[in-house]
Formats: sequence, structure tokens, C-alpha cells
Amino acid sequence: MHKKTFVSVMAPAILASALFMSGCTTSTGTVGKMSYFTEGVITDIEVIDVKKNNVDTTTNAGLGAATGAIAGQAIGRDTKGTLIGAGIGAVVGLLGSRFADSGDGMRLTVNTDNGLVLIDQPYSCLFKINAKVRMINNNGSYQLQVFDGEHYRTAVAQSKSECPIE
Repeated sequence: MHKKTFVSVMAPAILASALFMSGCTTSTGTVGKMSYFTEGVITDIEVIDVKKNNVDTTTNAGLGAATGAIAGQAIGRDTKGTLIGAGIGAVVGLLGSRFADSGDGMRLTVNTDNGLVLIDQPYSCLFKINAKVRMINNNGSYQLQVFDGEHYRTAVAQSKSECPIE
């Protein structure tokens, strides 16, 4: 295979791998576990940067390095190419993880029967001042739900461009 053809095929594959590795999921329920909740009302919202703590940067940097090493060896066919590819892959994996692990967030002040509570959450269109919320606690992890007039809806991360604060 010609080197330029190989690079044009491998570059998108490497980028796609790096983006895939930086993805994360967050569970929304726990089967067979008992949780307790507190209700309150949002009294203030502040837009902040949040660290989500969902992404394992060490693993993603390692996977990026391994992917980069394979690509570097395939492209350069020597140790130098392998090492350069590993270095670039590690950096892409690390930076991708850090980018995926931070973002726009909201610091909510919630008035509960037990007093005011501050909650840092990813940005969501559901959060509005005077909205009724339910904070579900399950052994230190929590989920925040917003009452929409009929039922509670779990808040999901959204970008500021999707839902600016009114």
C-alpha cells in the first residue's frame, strides 16, 4: 500500500478511535438498591466550569499511546515511527479525556427543609430558578431531577447554546 494512501485511511481511523476512547456513560438508575431523596426549590443559578470525573485519563492516555504506536509502526515501519506515534497517541488520549471530562456547568442553590444546599451539575435546560427539584442520594452518588408540573425528569447535560439561562 502506498504511504500517502495508508495515511489518508489511518488518520480518520486514529481520530475516531481517540474520540471513541474519550466517551463516557453515566448510569441513571440502580436496580436492587434503596435510595433516599430530599426535595427543594432552586433559588439561584451560577454558570461555572465543572470537572465531571467520569473519564479515566490514565487508561485513555495508555490506549491512545498503544493506538498511536501501532499507527506509527505501520506508517514509519521503524522504532522512531512507533515512538512518535505512541507519544502523539498518548497526548491525544489525555487531551481528549480532559476535554471530555470538563465543560459548562451550573452551581445551583437549592432551598430544602434542612437549609440551603449547593449542587454543582452539568449544564441543563431543566434548571430554572423556582423549579422544584428532587435530590436522590445513593451511598454518596446522587441524581438530580426536576419537577415539570406533572412528573420528575432526570437532568441531562446540555450545552449553553442549546438552552441559555432566561
